[in-house]
Amino acid sequence: MSNDVSNERRDAVREKAKKVTARIRRRKIARRAAITVVIIAAVAAAGWWVWKTVTPELDRPVVEPKNLTGDGVDILSTIPEAERPEMDENPIAIDIYIDYMAPDAGVIEQNLAPQIYELLDEGVVTVAYHPLSLMPNESNGSQYSTRAAAAAMCVVSEHPEAFRAFNTALLSAQPEIGTEGPTDEDLVAVAADAGAPGLHECITEHTYAPWIGEATTRATESDLPETDGIRATQPIVLADHQQYEGGLDDPADFSQFLLTLQSEQYYGDVDSGDSE
Repeated sequence: MSNDVSNERRDAVREKAKKVTARIRRRKIARRAAITVVIIAAVAAAGWWVWKTVTPELDRPVVEPKNLTGDGVDILSTIPEAERPEMDENPIAIDIYIDYMAPDAGVIEQNLAPQIYELLDEGVVTVAYHPLSLMPNESNGSQYSTRAAAAAMCVVSEHPEAFRAFNTALLSAQPEIGTEGPTDEDLVAVAADAGAPGLHECITEHTYAPWIGEATTRATESDLPETDGIRATQPIVLADHQQYEGGLDDPADFSQFLLTLQSEQYYGDVDSGDSE
Protein backbone atom coordinates (compact mmCIF):
# COMPACT_ATOMS: atom_id res chain seq x y z
CA MET A 1 0.00 0.00 0.00
CA SER A 2 2.81 2.34 0.87
CA ASN A 3 4.43 1.69 -2.52
CA ASP A 4 1.20 2.64 -4.25
CA VAL A 5 1.03 5.86 -2.26
CA SER A 6 4.65 6.67 -3.12
CA ASN A 7 4.01 6.05 -6.80
CA GLU A 8 0.95 8.26 -6.74
CA ARG A 9 2.95 11.05 -5.07
CA ARG A 10 5.72 10.74 -7.64
CA ASP A 11 3.18 10.84 -10.45
CA ALA A 12 1.55 13.90 -8.91
CA VAL A 13 4.94 15.66 -8.59
CA ARG A 14 5.80 14.83 -12.18
CA GLU A 15 2.47 16.09 -13.40
CA LYS A 16 2.91 19.31 -11.47
CA ALA A 17 6.45 19.69 -12.85
CA LYS A 18 5.14 19.25 -16.38
CA LYS A 19 2.55 21.95 -15.79
CA VAL A 20 5.15 24.34 -14.34
CA THR A 21 7.50 23.64 -17.26
CA ALA A 22 4.69 24.25 -19.73
CA ARG A 23 3.78 27.51 -17.98
CA ILE A 24 7.40 28.68 -18.07
CA ARG A 25 7.64 27.75 -21.75
CA ARG A 26 4.47 29.69 -22.54
CA ARG A 27 5.84 32.73 -20.70
CA LYS A 28 9.12 32.55 -22.62
CA ILE A 29 7.26 32.29 -25.90
CA ALA A 30 5.06 35.24 -24.95
CA ARG A 31 8.11 37.24 -23.89
CA ARG A 32 9.93 36.48 -27.14
CA ALA A 33 6.84 37.41 -29.10
CA ALA A 34 6.60 40.71 -27.24
CA ILE A 35 10.28 41.47 -27.88
CA THR A 36 9.81 40.59 -31.53
CA VAL A 37 6.84 42.94 -31.75
CA VAL A 38 8.90 45.74 -30.17
CA ILE A 39 11.77 45.15 -32.59
CA ILE A 40 9.43 45.08 -35.56
CA ALA A 41 7.78 48.26 -34.34
CA ALA A 42 11.17 49.94 -33.90
CA VAL A 43 12.29 48.90 -37.38
CA ALA A 44 8.98 50.04 -38.81
CA ALA A 45 9.29 53.37 -37.01
CA ALA A 46 12.83 53.83 -38.29
CA GLY A 47 11.71 52.92 -41.78
CA TRP A 48 8.83 55.37 -41.55
CA TRP A 49 11.18 58.11 -40.38
CA VAL A 50 13.56 57.47 -43.27
CA TRP A 51 10.66 57.46 -45.72
CA LYS A 52 9.18 60.64 -44.27
CA THR A 53 12.36 62.70 -43.86
CA VAL A 54 15.00 61.33 -46.19
CA THR A 55 13.19 59.96 -49.23
CA PRO A 56 11.27 63.17 -50.01
CA GLU A 57 14.54 65.12 -49.92
CA LEU A 58 16.22 62.64 -52.25
CA ASP A 59 13.35 63.06 -54.68
CA ARG A 60 13.45 66.86 -54.58
CA PRO A 61 15.20 68.86 -57.28
CA VAL A 62 18.71 70.07 -56.50
CA VAL A 63 18.80 73.81 -55.82
CA GLU A 64 22.19 75.42 -56.44
CA PRO A 65 23.33 77.77 -53.65
CA LYS A 66 24.40 81.26 -54.61
CA ASN A 67 27.62 83.12 -53.91
CA LEU A 68 29.90 80.07 -53.99
CA THR A 69 33.28 79.50 -55.59
CA GLY A 70 33.12 75.94 -56.83
CA ASP A 71 31.61 74.06 -53.90
CA GLY A 72 33.20 76.35 -51.31
CA VAL A 73 32.41 79.60 -49.54
CA ASP A 74 35.18 82.08 -50.36
CA ILE A 75 35.31 84.26 -47.25
CA LEU A 76 36.84 87.15 -49.17
CA SER A 77 33.79 87.30 -51.46
CA THR A 78 31.47 87.51 -48.44
CA ILE A 79 33.14 90.72 -47.26
CA PRO A 80 31.54 93.91 -48.63
CA GLU A 81 33.70 95.10 -51.51
CA ALA A 82 34.58 98.40 -49.86
CA GLU A 83 35.88 96.55 -46.79
CA ARG A 84 37.97 93.89 -48.52
CA PRO A 85 41.70 93.91 -47.76
CA GLU A 86 44.29 94.57 -50.41
CA MET A 87 45.60 91.15 -51.40
CA ASP A 88 49.17 90.08 -52.05
CA GLU A 89 50.05 89.18 -55.61
CA ASN A 90 50.13 85.46 -54.78
CA PRO A 91 48.14 84.80 -51.60
CA ILE A 92 48.14 81.29 -50.18
CA ALA A 93 44.81 79.62 -50.88
CA ILE A 94 43.49 77.83 -47.79
CA ASP A 95 40.61 75.35 -48.14
CA ILE A 96 38.88 73.84 -45.12
CA TYR A 97 36.60 70.80 -45.54
CA ILE A 98 34.35 70.42 -42.51
CA ASP A 99 31.37 68.62 -41.05
CA TYR A 100 29.64 70.74 -38.41
CA MET A 101 29.41 67.73 -36.10
CA ALA A 102 33.05 66.63 -36.42
CA PRO A 103 34.87 67.55 -33.19
CA ASP A 104 38.09 68.45 -35.01
CA ALA A 105 36.20 71.06 -37.04
CA GLY A 106 35.56 72.91 -33.80
CA VAL A 107 39.23 72.54 -32.84
CA ILE A 108 40.24 74.19 -36.12
CA GLU A 109 37.82 77.07 -35.62
CA GLN A 110 39.01 77.67 -32.07
CA ASN A 111 42.75 77.37 -32.65
CA LEU A 112 43.64 77.95 -36.32
CA ALA A 113 40.82 80.14 -37.63
CA PRO A 114 41.80 83.28 -35.64
CA GLN A 115 45.24 83.18 -37.23
CA ILE A 116 43.80 82.41 -40.66
CA TYR A 117 41.38 85.33 -40.47
CA GLU A 118 44.18 87.63 -39.33
CA LEU A 119 46.26 86.62 -42.34
CA LEU A 120 43.22 87.12 -44.56
CA ASP A 121 42.82 90.66 -43.23
CA GLU A 122 46.48 91.23 -44.10
CA GLY A 123 45.95 89.97 -47.64
CA VAL A 124 48.37 87.07 -47.17
CA VAL A 125 45.87 84.24 -47.63
CA THR A 126 42.45 83.47 -49.05
CA VAL A 127 40.20 80.99 -47.25
CA ALA A 128 37.28 78.88 -48.44
CA TYR A 129 35.08 76.70 -46.25
CA HIS A 130 33.50 73.57 -47.70
CA PRO A 131 30.57 72.47 -45.47
CA LEU A 132 29.85 68.77 -46.00
CA SER A 133 27.61 66.05 -44.59
CA LEU A 134 30.08 63.36 -43.60
CA MET A 135 28.42 62.25 -40.36
CA PRO A 136 24.65 62.31 -41.03
CA ASN A 137 24.06 59.13 -39.05
CA GLU A 138 25.83 60.29 -35.88
CA SER A 139 23.03 62.56 -34.59
CA ASN A 140 20.48 60.05 -33.31
CA GLY A 141 18.43 60.21 -36.49
CA SER A 142 18.19 64.00 -36.82
CA GLN A 143 20.60 64.28 -39.78
CA TYR A 144 22.26 67.27 -38.10
CA SER A 145 25.31 67.24 -40.39
CA THR A 146 23.10 67.64 -43.44
CA ARG A 147 20.75 70.16 -41.84
CA ALA A 148 23.57 72.37 -40.55
CA ALA A 149 25.44 72.38 -43.86
CA ALA A 150 22.21 73.10 -45.74
CA ALA A 151 21.49 75.97 -43.34
CA ALA A 152 24.96 77.37 -44.06
CA MET A 153 24.05 77.40 -47.75
CA CYS A 154 20.88 79.34 -46.92
CA VAL A 155 22.98 81.93 -45.13
CA VAL A 156 25.61 82.33 -47.84
CA SER A 157 22.96 82.44 -50.57
CA GLU A 158 20.87 85.20 -49.00
CA HIS A 159 23.18 86.96 -46.53
CA PRO A 160 26.77 86.13 -47.54
CA GLU A 161 28.19 88.78 -45.19
CA ALA A 162 26.77 86.76 -42.25
CA PHE A 163 28.37 83.44 -43.20
CA ARG A 164 31.55 83.91 -41.18
CA ALA A 165 29.63 84.64 -37.96
CA PHE A 166 27.17 81.81 -38.59
CA ASN A 167 29.95 79.34 -39.39
CA THR A 168 31.90 80.29 -36.28
CA ALA A 169 28.78 80.09 -34.10
CA LEU A 170 28.03 76.52 -35.21
CA LEU A 171 31.64 75.39 -34.81
CA SER A 172 31.94 77.02 -31.40
CA ALA A 173 28.90 75.20 -29.95
CA GLN A 174 28.95 71.76 -31.51
CA PRO A 175 26.60 69.03 -30.28
CA GLU A 176 27.96 65.82 -28.81
CA ILE A 177 28.19 62.93 -31.26
CA GLY A 178 25.16 60.71 -30.80
CA THR A 179 22.82 63.56 -29.85
CA GLU A 180 20.17 65.18 -32.05
CA GLY A 181 21.94 68.53 -32.16
CA PRO A 182 20.19 71.88 -32.63
CA THR A 183 16.73 71.80 -34.18
CA ASP A 184 15.87 73.60 -37.41
CA GLU A 185 14.31 76.36 -35.31
CA ASP A 186 17.57 76.65 -33.38
CA LEU A 187 19.49 77.02 -36.65
CA VAL A 188 17.08 79.73 -37.76
CA ALA A 189 17.78 81.59 -34.51
CA VAL A 190 21.56 81.21 -34.89
CA ALA A 191 21.33 82.56 -38.43
CA ALA A 192 19.31 85.56 -37.29
CA ASP A 193 21.77 86.29 -34.48
CA ALA A 194 24.62 86.11 -37.01
CA GLY A 195 22.94 88.75 -39.18
CA ALA A 196 20.93 86.53 -41.52
CA PRO A 197 17.22 86.97 -40.70
CA GLY A 198 14.29 85.74 -42.77
CA LEU A 199 15.61 82.24 -43.47
CA HIS A 200 12.94 80.21 -41.68
CA GLU A 201 11.52 78.57 -44.79
CA CYS A 202 14.91 77.90 -46.39
CA ILE A 203 16.34 76.29 -43.25
CA THR A 204 13.27 74.35 -42.06
CA GLU A 205 12.49 73.08 -45.56
CA HIS A 206 16.11 71.92 -45.98
CA THR A 207 16.21 73.65 -49.36
CA TYR A 208 19.85 72.90 -50.04
CA ALA A 209 20.03 69.40 -48.49
CA PRO A 210 20.01 67.63 -51.90
CA TRP A 211 22.85 69.87 -53.09
CA ILE A 212 24.84 69.18 -49.91
CA GLY A 213 24.49 65.47 -50.67
CA GLU A 214 25.91 65.97 -54.15
CA ALA A 215 28.70 68.26 -52.93
CA THR A 216 29.68 65.70 -50.30
CA THR A 217 29.82 62.96 -52.94
CA ARG A 218 31.98 65.15 -55.16
CA ALA A 219 34.36 65.87 -52.29
CA THR A 220 34.66 62.29 -51.05
CA GLU A 221 35.08 60.83 -54.54
CA SER A 222 37.57 63.42 -55.77
CA ASP A 223 41.30 62.90 -55.56
CA LEU A 224 42.34 65.94 -53.58
CA PRO A 225 46.01 66.61 -54.33
CA GLU A 226 48.55 65.72 -51.67
CA THR A 227 45.95 64.17 -49.32
CA ASP A 228 44.78 60.75 -48.19
CA GLY A 229 41.19 61.72 -48.95
CA ILE A 230 38.42 63.14 -46.81
CA ARG A 231 37.60 61.24 -43.63
CA ALA A 232 34.44 61.78 -41.61
CA THR A 233 35.94 62.62 -38.24
CA GLN A 234 38.99 64.55 -39.40
CA PRO A 235 38.48 67.75 -41.40
CA ILE A 236 41.06 68.51 -44.04
CA VAL A 237 42.95 71.79 -44.20
CA LEU A 238 44.72 72.49 -47.47
CA ALA A 239 47.09 75.34 -48.24
CA ASP A 240 47.94 75.73 -51.92
CA HIS A 241 46.62 72.17 -52.38
CA GLN A 242 48.97 70.73 -49.75
CA GLN A 243 47.46 69.08 -46.69
CA TYR A 244 48.35 70.42 -43.27
CA GLU A 245 49.22 67.39 -41.16
CA GLY A 246 50.30 69.14 -37.98
CA GLY A 247 48.33 69.68 -34.79
CA LEU A 248 44.90 71.17 -35.40
CA ASP A 249 45.23 72.84 -31.99
CA ASP A 250 48.71 74.22 -32.67
CA PRO A 251 48.72 77.68 -34.32
CA ALA A 252 52.53 77.86 -34.15
CA ASP A 253 52.86 74.62 -36.10
CA PHE A 254 50.37 75.87 -38.68
CA SER A 255 52.22 79.17 -38.98
CA GLN A 256 55.45 77.29 -39.67
CA PHE A 257 53.63 75.24 -42.31
CA LEU A 258 52.52 78.42 -44.08
CA LEU A 259 56.01 79.96 -43.85
CA THR A 260 57.47 76.86 -45.46
CA LEU A 261 54.96 77.14 -48.29
CA GLN A 262 55.80 80.81 -48.77
CA SER A 263 59.50 79.99 -48.86
CA GLU A 264 58.98 77.24 -51.42
CA GLN A 265 56.79 79.53 -53.46
CA TYR A 266 59.36 82.35 -53.36
CA TYR A 267 62.35 80.22 -54.27
CA GLY A 268 60.33 78.44 -56.90
CA ASP A 269 59.56 81.79 -58.50
CA VAL A 270 63.24 82.82 -58.25
CA ASP A 271 64.43 79.61 -59.84
CA SER A 272 61.85 79.97 -62.57
CA GLY A 273 63.04 83.52 -63.25
CA ASP A 274 66.71 82.44 -63.35
CA SER A 275 65.97 79.65 -65.79
CA GLU A 276 64.48 82.17 -68.18
